[in-house]
Amino acid sequence: MNNIKVEIASPEHINALEDFTREITESMGQKFDPKRFDWGIRRRLYDPLQCNGIFIAIEEDKNKPVGMIIVELRIDPFGLSEGYIKQFFLMEDYRSKGVREVLLQKALNHLKKIKVEKVKVNIQEEALKASNLYGEMGFKKIYEVLELDLTKDFAND
Repeated sequence: MNNIKVEIASPEHINALEDFTREITESMGQKFDPKRFDWGIRRRLYDPLQCNGIFIAIEEDKNKPVGMIIVELRIDPFGLSEGYIKQFFLMEDYRSKGVREVLLQKALNHLKKIKVEKVKVNIQEEALKASNLYGEMGFKKIYEVLELDLTKDFAND
């Protein structure tokens, strides 16, 4: 991990983040959606409550992002401050090199600094490697999340 630095994303990174998001999205066999990028990334960079929640790993030799983690602050109905890991992406060539651990640790340190009490993350079934990392960092399985796709037919009364 010699040539990797981790920093908080800023508006000056917007073009590099768009290229990174396009590349990672297409590598997963999905189509890049510029509107979704604008809503998911661009708005966070200008939101005073969320602007410090995007951490990027930058390959210094190439001066381009190779990893990104997005965390957000949420307040539950009872007033408990929760951190939520929204997205975590790392280019395949940089996996198993310690980058993901550094990205996650930076994000957790940020959440602790802003007095977050609990941190949650949802993991898709096919992301078992990610589950191992979270377990190594002390995360425990508390509940399961079920999803219903309302764009498809479902039983209704």
